[in-house]
Amino acid sequence: MEIRRRLADLIGDDARGVTVLTCHALVMRLVGASFAGRANRLEQGDFQEVIRQAVALLRGEGLPPEEADEHRGRLLAGFRWILVDEYQDIGPEQYEMISALAGRTKSEADDKLSLFAVGDDDQNIYAFNGSSTEFIRRFETDYGARPSYLTDNYRSTGNIIAAANAVIEPAGQRMKEGHPIAINRARAQSPPGGDWTVLDPVARGRVQILPAGDNSISQAQTAVAELQRLSAIDPNWDWSKCAVVAREWSYLDPVRSLCELEDIPVQLANEEFTGVWHLRETRALVSWLRGRNSWLVSNGDIEEWLANQAPDPWVELLREGVAEYALETGGAETPVDSFIEWLAEWGREVRRRQRGLLLLTAHRAKGLEFDHVVVLDGGWDRVGGDEDADAPRRLYYVAMTRARQTLALMRLPGRHRFQDVSLNTSSALLRREPAALPRPAPELIRRYQRLSLRDVFLSFGGYRGQEHPVHAAIAALSPGELLQARMGADRWELLDRSGAVVGQLARGFKVPAGVRCAFATVMAIVAWDRERSDLDYRDGLRCDSWEVVVPEIVFEPDD
Repeated sequence: MEIRRRLADLIGDDARGVTVLTCHALVMRLVGASFAGRANRLEQGDFQEVIRQAVALLRGEGLPPEEADEHRGRLLAGFRWILVDEYQDIGPEQYEMISALAGRTKSEADDKLSLFAVGDDDQNIYAFNGSSTEFIRRFETDYGARPSYLTDNYRSTGNIIAAANAVIEPAGQRMKEGHPIAINRARAQSPPGGDWTVLDPVARGRVQILPAGDNSISQAQTAVAELQRLSAIDPNWDWSKCAVVAREWSYLDPVRSLCELEDIPVQLANEEFTGVWHLRETRALVSWLRGRNSWLVSNGDIEEWLANQAPDPWVELLREGVAEYALETGGAETPVDSFIEWLAEWGREVRRRQRGLLLLTAHRAKGLEFDHVVVLDGGWDRVGGDEDADAPRRLYYVAMTRARQTLALMRLPGRHRFQDVSLNTSSALLRREPAALPRPAPELIRRYQRLSLRDVFLSFGGYRGQEHPVHAAIAALSPGELLQARMGADRWELLDRSGAVVGQLARGFKVPAGVRCAFATVMAIVAWDRERSDLDYRDGLRCDSWEVVVPEIVFEPDD
């Protein structure tokens, strides 16, 4: 909000004509249409090379000076302002790109574009990926810029802000030193704990430090128990507005296992199923729509069709989509083709949505926010090879500042660099006594892994003719059914209850070290066909369309 307001103050009515382009989109536009087909598939190294090509174009390398200026003018025709967000995260290649766009080395004012950069060196957490605060620290010198401090926080309660300020304050060479973050003016008179000052008789809106036993399983029990305690207080509790944040993915495994046992909706942020459009349920809906005699369809028609389908999580997901479409269209009849187009786009977006308690690392949490956050202990002292000594502090600060309403910090035994010193005297904090924990269920040692389309051998069914019994066996499967998983001759195989092989995993799929497969379940059934298959596999196909089993595999320690 504050960024938009400051930008509008600077450029006035021109703000209404601002075009927003991602770095990828802008670079691809500059280098030309020959790269358009690769825009969404570029690897990091490939994209760095494309950036270098764009910089060379903007600087007119190989052209006489007068032609170089004219060439740059044509490339940037229509652009007057550049807004760069997250400036603290840029690396050398991005820095050169921005310099070339803005015309930093140009002597004539007419050759330069105005540059508005937003960044927070307190949130620089990607040094391992080449980003550096060096560039934001020298921004004022590079461009003769006037700094403006955006210190209003529109997200978190006063207590969360105070605790986060206390953690980040000791970091060295901070650009905001002497300019602490504060709650925005509209909320300045609110209780420091927000609504939870009254709602929660225990914490009263304070940031909590919770003793979490002495291992990752007891910590998971403590974290989930705290969220369940809060959920019992709030009649409007929504698990999809909550998160558990860790330094490393491994600390989240027992949290996921416990949520499965407690029937809490949960998802890991590194599990992204990209096949919603290919789902058996989606394809059946599209086939029904295209087989009707009318070119118009109403929401009521689609809802009735869905109500007659066997219930499963994907049918429920489609119901949610149809409800969203009804809100957008007012429930009116619309062309079938329009709904199908909308459904395809919706399917691409819905896979990114949070649908339960989100488990993620602090690096993955950057840019996100949640009503309720638990930060797990463990690994926060680790400093990467390309990081400075304050990198873990900044990362912990980022994790804390994801919270809007409540924040709980877990505590394992031993010294804690941030909790023991920075938060020692904070009135925004409540240190809880250890709670009695039940004996952990043996299932908490499990590790769940939802596979993606990249992890399965998509051509398995296609290599067998339509008369082959595997097609009937797959057709009989439904999401949630138990499977067996075993290593075959050269790749993992999936077997149904009768022992029939109903699928194979990609040859490159590897079981994580130190674990064995306990069992698997059907996560989804997707439709695949000859046209979507890679050219390398088409010669062996014996049917034109088939179904593919995508599993969730559960691992246990290999004792």
